[in-house]
Formats: sequence, structure tokens, C-alpha cells
Amino acid sequence: MNPVDTSATAAVMPDLWITMLKSGIMLCIVLAVLFIVLYWIKRILEGQSRFRGQGIIKQIASHHFAPKEKVVLLDVLGQKILVGITAHSINCLAKIEPEVDIHFAEPNEAKGFFKGLLKATTEKNSSN
Repeated sequence: MNPVDTSATAAVMPDLWITMLKSGIMLCIVLAVLFIVLYWIKRILEGQSRFRGQGIIKQIASHHFAPKEKVVLLDVLGQKILVGITAHSINCLAKIEPEVDIHFAEPNEAKGFFKGLLKATTEKNSSN
């Protein structure tokens, strides 16, 4: 008699293929759901960005100083307002007159944009 029973190994092989097939199908389902959710999130975020900047309040520029501290330049009904935002408060730093010409700097001169804008605003306010 042969101590190795080949019928037992033959019975295990079809179960292994069925298990692998089920695992592959489940993997495909999970990946499909993941791609559908990511596509849905992308559509929602794109939809929100279309309406950004079309309301009464428009964000013109912002500069981050620390993780929860930044300065934001807003356009509210044609008036430019410079706002400081921290984790605990929002403060109006300056109101810029409509006749002040604001030009957007190229990326290489972007560092001096707020500095020049703030300097121009404070010079105008001190002369009045």
C-alpha cells in the first residue's frame, strides 16, 4: 500500500482555485468601488472650485506665515481688504482704496508682493 493518498490532494486543488477566484473577484470589486469613490470626490471638488470667486467675497491672494497663521487679500464688493487669520481670531489689517493698482507679480518676484502692497497702502494712509 501506498502511504500517500493522491485522492486527498486532488480534492484540495479545486478548492484552492475556487478560493483564489473568489479572492480575485473580491479584489476587483474593492478596487472598482475605490475608483468610483475617488471619481465622485474629484467631481465634487471640481464643482466647488467652479463657483469659487464668483460671489460677493473673492479671495485675491494669500500668504502663509505659520501652519495656522496667514494673511489674505479679499475683494468684497469692489473694496480690497487685507485680513490676518490665526487659529483663534480674524483681524482686518488694512482697507485698500479702490484706486490703488494691484498687479500680480511673476513667481520669481512673488516674495515682495505683500511687502510692496502693504508699503503702498501704509504710505497712502499716512499721507491722508
